[in-house]
Amino acid sequence: MFTRPKPLDILDRSRLSLKLKPIFIVQLTMLDSLVKPAYAYRNGVFSRVLNENESISIDFISNYAQTISSEIFLHKEDYNSIHDKLNQEIIKVTRSLSIGDPKVKGTKHVNLLSMQMSNVYKDPFNDELLNNQYQSATNFSRLLYQNKKIHKHVYNKLVKQSHHYTIAQPLLASILLTSFLQHTGMFSEKEIHTYFLTSYFKDIGMSFIPREKFELAHLNEFDKKLFSEHAETSMKILENRLPFNKTQLNIIKNHHFLNYKIQSLISGNSLPSEDKMLTGVESTLLSSIDIIVAMSCERPYRDSISVFKALELLKKVIADEYPQEFKSLVVFLKHFFTK
Repeated sequence: MFTRPKPLDILDRSRLSLKLKPIFIVQLTMLDSLVKPAYAYRNGVFSRVLNENESISIDFISNYAQTISSEIFLHKEDYNSIHDKLNQEIIKVTRSLSIGDPKVKGTKHVNLLSMQMSNVYKDPFNDELLNNQYQSATNFSRLLYQNKKIHKHVYNKLVKQSHHYTIAQPLLASILLTSFLQHTGMFSEKEIHTYFLTSYFKDIGMSFIPREKFELAHLNEFDKKLFSEHAETSMKILENRLPFNKTQLNIIKNHHFLNYKIQSLISGNSLPSEDKMLTGVESTLLSSIDIIVAMSCERPYRDSISVFKALELLKKVIADEYPQEFKSLVVFLKHFFTK
């Protein structure tokens, strides 16, 4: 039974701040119980929410996510246990992707990928962690390509998970992008894998933005600058560390160019400088899918809108330049989200 956390006294809070590490609450699914207590942190106060050796239930995780926070704080011992178990599970799933029901494998893989990506966001300069995530994502891309019928199922399962939207959205967009590129029949297998990986890692620069900023509806000028620079930061983090070519890195650097166009359309302001407006059909499709996913998923500070309302806005900035691709996107999304 989930109970409201009880605040600790000032001395205990001071000691805990030096000992605890945050994880996303969904990562608790990796363990049955904890060696040491777990804590919530709200309004500057640590509160114990799980005792040592207390069983961790799905109900607890769900209720905590809905009523307390997306994050929970653990002692180093339990934090390391989750990391070790997660790495073991990803290796196990990756090695057996061709065995068993692809829907089951795909659902489990996206959940593990999302949890591991949250660790990458916390430590983006850890080469081993980044390369493990790249290999896991590559294997998942192959699973998607070989099993077109699981795309919608895996996408919908991921939507229902309790992953923070900064972790879920890049993977949701990449799944949808893969499905669309296969639908067009215009891209090779290698190209589809390439754009899946480009899409998936394009937002890693958000790891530099404090977590609490993602909950705000209104940002100050400094915060806006942080967000506007995350695409270029992503490129800098990935350059010479993952096998991305110059085209991929340029797409990552400029993947918000359609957002700039939309904002310009809404506000009536002029577009950004030319170096931020590099386009092409591949980057346009990648950016379009990213916008569709973002608008059709809820945020802490706003409600979602329908995919088709998002398409109406997107039509104003891409339909003239890419009429056939836009029509194909409309047909694909209608099939994906209504059948």
